[in-house]
Amino acid sequence: MKFQKYLLISILALCFSQTGLADSIRISQVDSRNLLLQQQVTLYLSVTNDRGIPLTELKQGNFKIQESPDGKNYKPVDEILHFQSGISQVDGVNFLLLIDNSESMYWTLEGKKTNKESQRRITIAKKAVTSFLRSITNPGDQVGIAAYNSYYTLLSKPSNEIAEVERLLSGISRPAGDEIYTELYASLNLAIEEFDITKGRKAVIILSDGVDNPVYNHTKQPNSQFDSRVTSYKKPLELLQLEGISLYVIYFGAKSDKKDRHLKTIARQSGGVTFDAHNQAQLNRVYASIMNQIQKEYVLTYKATMDAADRKNVKVSYQKSGKQKSVSRYYVSSSVFGVPSSSFHPVLLIVVLVAGLLLWLLSKFKFEKQRPQPSLEVLNAGAGKLSTQILTLGGEETIIGSSPKADMTIAGLPSVEENHATIVFDPEKEKYLLKGEATMMVNNQSVTTKVLEPGDLINIDGATIVFDEGAEKD
Repeated sequence: MKFQKYLLISILALCFSQTGLADSIRISQVDSRNLLLQQQVTLYLSVTNDRGIPLTELKQGNFKIQESPDGKNYKPVDEILHFQSGISQVDGVNFLLLIDNSESMYWTLEGKKTNKESQRRITIAKKAVTSFLRSITNPGDQVGIAAYNSYYTLLSKPSNEIAEVERLLSGISRPAGDEIYTELYASLNLAIEEFDITKGRKAVIILSDGVDNPVYNHTKQPNSQFDSRVTSYKKPLELLQLEGISLYVIYFGAKSDKKDRHLKTIARQSGGVTFDAHNQAQLNRVYASIMNQIQKEYVLTYKATMDAADRKNVKVSYQKSGKQKSVSRYYVSSSVFGVPSSSFHPVLLIVVLVAGLLLWLLSKFKFEKQRPQPSLEVLNAGAGKLSTQILTLGGEETIIGSSPKADMTIAGLPSVEENHATIVFDPEKEKYLLKGEATMMVNNQSVTTKVLEPGDLINIDGATIVFDEGAEKD
């Protein structure tokens, strides 16, 4: 009787499993850097079963790709140019590990204060990250590490010097004074920018034991790194989508801990995954699972459609055993030609190549210092109107925006905010720091914060401004 009962349950389970596809598919990264010159887009696809284990036996025929300029009307792509199962040893993966170093990370897993280092969350986290670092065997993989609390501290950009990264990890120390809070979204924003010139597969892995908790909300004093701004979760999400890369979130701590709900949204919409870990063993498994999923992704390069759109939607359909699942994601395409085209004429290719070369030279060109004082000079106002052609940087802060009270006013551009960007002088380093709520283009790279160098080109919605450091000091 028991045997018949178990048999019936097994048959029902088998039948239930055949009614739908329990596997999941994600577009974990969209790489469109070859779109302009080669009309190519590369997708990184993660396909896992209901336990999160990657499926590795799939072939090119299991996937179909479509594109749409409006998210409604999709058309199949003409050709899949390249298909690869797993990240190659040559390409590798670029990881950036972002570690919570707020005060609560020095409590026990149950959320109690302790003097025993072995019981602290940060100690458990360091052990798990060390295990992750030591599991890396692919010579093409690179790992960077950063810590965050009230401030963001980059310890190492992505590097294959794993031993050095491990040494820097061990040196993370307890915060003090106003460092104890959590600038979660602002720090995540800066972490994403570390990938500004990195090619290939890129992933940010953030460990958090709480929620966004900016220092300004408690002290009402400007943060020396983020001022009095409270960064919205939409900022890092926008940047992740612009760069086409993914965020992996690890909620670490007690089950009863309050979790930042927006992190899950950022992870999902960027093609990443959210995990929970409540002890050492679970945290070790989470890091290992993230590594395994990324390493076993499928890489597809296809010829993009020529429909004109600033943002294009790409849909990938995955078929198996007669069942199908689809997933979509958009990428920034910024139409080059302005109108759809069914063919790519050689003359247009020459025009694009020349334009690309000139743009590259312009971004690399360092203008000769001709002015005695640090200044901003407008090279091209675009569609806007600027209040001055040359602005000397004399004060501690210089504001660029649409407000008439700004030091440099940009009028006629609806997307420019009242205080769009601020240039702050650091007297200790004798450097100027450009900061903005929204992303800006500096030397053709998307940033929200950058230490300015002589000849840097700042582009704010078509208005091009060059930074001049002034005459060199004796």
